[in-house]
Amino acid sequence: MPASPVADTHPEVIPAPWARLRDLVAARTPVDGRTDSLYPGLRCYRFSCPVRYEKTQRLTPGVVVVLQGRKTALLAGERRSLDYGATQCLVLGAEVACLGTVVGASAEAPYLAIHLDLPPEVLVKSFVALAESGTLAEPTRVTENFTAAVGPEVVEAFARLLLAADDPVDRRTLAPLAVEEIVLRLLRSEAAAAIRSAGAVTKSGARIQAAIAFMRRHLGRPLSVAEIAGHVHMSPSHFAHSFREVAGVTPMRCIRDLRLEEARVLMLGAGLRPGDAAARVGFESAAHFNRAFRRRFETTPAEYVRRVQSS
Repeated sequence: MPASPVADTHPEVIPAPWARLRDLVAARTPVDGRTDSLYPGLRCYRFSCPVRYEKTQRLTPGVVVVLQGRKTALLAGERRSLDYGATQCLVLGAEVACLGTVVGASAEAPYLAIHLDLPPEVLVKSFVALAESGTLAEPTRVTENFTAAVGPEVVEAFARLLLAADDPVDRRTLAPLAVEEIVLRLLRSEAAAAIRSAGAVTKSGARIQAAIAFMRRHLGRPLSVAEIAGHVHMSPSHFAHSFREVAGVTPMRCIRDLRLEEARVLMLGAGLRPGDAAARVGFESAAHFNRAFRRRFETTPAEYVRRVQSS
């Protein structure tokens, strides 16, 4: 449903790092809507007119950087909408349902944004490294989601990530380094309070890190919270609570997302059909895989492959 147009839809004058990233995003979004990168969890958005997302989307921890235009987001549990525009970011600290409205956009100056899911294993690794170095302070107040100005270092890292995602070798080698830099810089900013509490990390971080590695090694077979908890010598209830507290998602949500990303790689990189990819990564049925894939990527597996390969 179209939202009410805004008066000022001319391109904003923004500093050079933001302008460069804006141009990179614009070049990679030929049509309105969501455009997924080949790198997991990285996507861009373009909208040429105000628009409201009537459906809610379940989002994992992540960061959205707006390069042009404005948007509001009504998050589950929040009493007011969060408003953010060019040079600002929205930090999502945990799984949350989001109802979004693009309020500043036009054909001449479309809304442009880049979104990165924050991988649980990178979050945990970064938390542990900063906690061990003594540079991660326990926040006095944990705010699950918030908007703030985004620093040039984060914007420049996003530009490197977007460029690295275009090349197969860079995507495997340089892109993960850019993601780690983005996470580390966010955790050393006020965003740390929104992403996670440092106290939980110092107690359980290493075990959660080991649990995620165990999940990756065994994606092709059924996994239970009890088995994973036993592998890292924790009770199932304590493990489930600690995992969510540190990684921002439940263990089973993490397993599902890891399987979806691996299936995506198999379909795009190895040419596997959706049903074969689903079976390879441990989905019980093609129907279950299709439903989960549509929820995460907003389209069917087959259509997703066609769209990415034609872009």
